[in-house]
Amino acid sequence: SILDPGIEMLEEKTHKRVIGTIPYMDIDIEEEDSLSERLEGHRGAKEIDIAVVRFPRISNYTDLAPLEHLNGVSVRYIGRAEELGNPALIILPGSKNTIRDLKWMRESGIETAVKKAVSRGTFLFGICGGFQMLGMEITDEIGCESAEHEQEDETAFKTMRGMELLPIRTAFSAEKSRTRVLDCFPKLFGPYEGLSGKPFEGYEIHMGKSEVIEGNCLTKIKSLDGDFKEDGTSKGNIYGSYVHGFFDREGVASEIVSALLRNKGLDDTAAKSINVEEYKESQYVKLARGVRDALDMDKIYEIMDLKPKKRYI
Repeated sequence: SILDPGIEMLEEKTHKRVIGTIPYMDIDIEEEDSLSERLEGHRGAKEIDIAVVRFPRISNYTDLAPLEHLNGVSVRYIGRAEELGNPALIILPGSKNTIRDLKWMRESGIETAVKKAVSRGTFLFGICGGFQMLGMEITDEIGCESAEHEQEDETAFKTMRGMELLPIRTAFSAEKSRTRVLDCFPKLFGPYEGLSGKPFEGYEIHMGKSEVIEGNCLTKIKSLDGDFKEDGTSKGNIYGSYVHGFFDREGVASEIVSALLRNKGLDDTAAKSINVEEYKESQYVKLARGVRDALDMDKIYEIMDLKPKKRYI
């Protein structure tokens, strides 16, 4: 009701009827990159502490939402080396510009801090751009990424040394991979053997192709058109994959956290699995109900020259 004078003024000045005022709603839906309160780095560490490197050009950080819903798990986003602490898992997420974010991580001292943590046994997982950074070398001969920054020397980052933690080499090309994928984890060994045979799904959206120099791929994935290809790789406590949405399928995030609990000698039954798809749907239903309740839906249908429809939500 405190907005009534403003609404009256709007209607007087525009000669248009205001058909509703949508209130602030407490809902948990995916936000725009770099605009979320989730990215603030001052959250306290819990039993299983996960540190995510907050790149200046971070993308697809919503990959990590399933981990935030698990009991005893904290997901912190860090932008300085001193914020790293002693996490159970470090994640390098996606990036809109892999080479420049790798340069930033190197200059900020975060790369050195991450390497020291990994040498002490901390688990490390790279997704898409973060996966590319973990390799031996990144090459951008045709300037796929530097073309976005014409004010800078376009020849400056033709080739950059990677973090040299995984045996891969990445080369950028003009072709962009965009596809949904689904499959099951192959037989895995070591701390994540509990993922063996579990189904997963997600999507790829990236420039560049990574070649595994030695060792095996992490998994084989199948696109929706039926094509199979190898994806990712691992070495000791370091893992990498191109697949976004890797943690969404029920049971995947909880199994990863269970492995981290076992590694710390803790009870691994604490990580309760949730169905991420059902949870997301419930939040969008909540949003839809709130919007419908706040708006004159009959008027909206009238504007659209449609008859009011049965309310399904």
